Amino acid sequence: MITSEDRRTKISSIVRACRLISKMNPPRPELQKSEALYYELLASYYKRLLQAQEKGDFIAAHTVFFPSEVLYAMGIVPMHTETTTWTMALFLGDQAEILSAGAELGLVPEICSPHRGLAGAFYLKSLPRPNVMLWSNLVCDNTAKSGELLMELNDCPGFFLDRPFQRSKDEIDYLVGEIKQMINFLEKQSGKKMDWDKLSEFVARMDEHIKLMQEINELRKAVPSPFPFQGYLKLLTIDYLFPGQPEATEYLKTLRDELADMVKNGKGAVADERFRIMTLFVPPMYLTGFLEKIFQEYGAVSVVEPLFTLWMESGLDPSNPLESVAKKSFLIPESRGMYGPLKQQSLDEIVQSAKDYKVDGAMYWAFIGCRHTCATIKLVKDTLNEVDVPMLTVDCDLVDPTINPKEEIREKIERFFELLEER
Repeated sequence: MITSEDRRTKISSIVRACRLISKMNPPRPELQKSEALYYELLASYYKRLLQAQEKGDFIAAHTVFFPSEVLYAMGIVPMHTETTTWTMALFLGDQAEILSAGAELGLVPEICSPHRGLAGAFYLKSLPRPNVMLWSNLVCDNTAKSGELLMELNDCPGFFLDRPFQRSKDEIDYLVGEIKQMINFLEKQSGKKMDWDKLSEFVARMDEHIKLMQEINELRKAVPSPFPFQGYLKLLTIDYLFPGQPEATEYLKTLRDELADMVKNGKGAVADERFRIMTLFVPPMYLTGFLEKIFQEYGAVSVVEPLFTLWMESGLDPSNPLESVAKKSFLIPESRGMYGPLKQQSLDEIVQSAKDYKVDGAMYWAFIGCRHTCATIKLVKDTLNEVDVPMLTVDCDLVDPTINPKEEIREKIERFFELLEER
């Protein structure tokens, strides 16, 4: 049986791993400060969760794209469920253990592996027990259904945030009403009150974060591009875990300034840039280092990720914080390209990105547990073919290494780079 001490050890191990990575793997000199800041941010996130577990503070577990800025403003400790499970699996090597536990619960391989692993982790009591479970329908049916199971596994109350598919004034008003109900629920469960001044402060900072990400994206257009292959995964983590937080502002400003200096001096993320890649969806997280080496070897860099980092709008209003929180859920790139029917606008953005970032080819990581994105692969490929951008589709899984051996993935990537070389 796993005890509370085991749960404490696992979270402590994540904190130690974040700090060890920074020390044992010296980052590129030109990105040294931002790299160190990033791992310190991760360590601080999980250290806060660890301390909350020890002190008995109120913990709210929440799924991806949930407005955790509301939790920060209420003084509630957030636990991003998918990211926490990914981190535990990748840093501690717990994929097999938690996925096996998920299978014991009856979750089949076709279900999103982060959610299978997440359920397994809570089933094994490998994570702190949350006081409440919060989830929504962003951006898929896996997320929409997982909250009910997690409530049962943790024997805690929960709240489902219903986010409309379309963006209109009526639907934003509806979502504002949903968020108000959630705040009432949290106040009753936690005994804590919303600090509206703090929420307004976080909204102002979130708008600044979006603008900083837009500046970073502009810098990535440079030839050679200054941003490393999987650097965008850090941008995702910053938005997922630290919305509106001052430490995220420091990281984004530091990264922007470092990239601007590289562009000014004509430095790229790789020594000899040969291939500028558009990344569609997320590659296997357990292969981060492996893929980084392949891209370095072939002089390849991911210059744009339309489904994840292409922020098109900002303009959040701190004087109307709840409406701004609702509005942000419609601005996130994943919402535009992965939630609801795929619109021509999203395809147009992909084409424009290919032109703006001088893309040589695209890679679509076909995560088998993500049915709604895999359903769009042919549409995206045909669209890119019209502008003479070849696309490689790689079958994979974000967490489960048994789906596609890394040797096969390497062979496919190498063949794709050879194709690009011949063009």
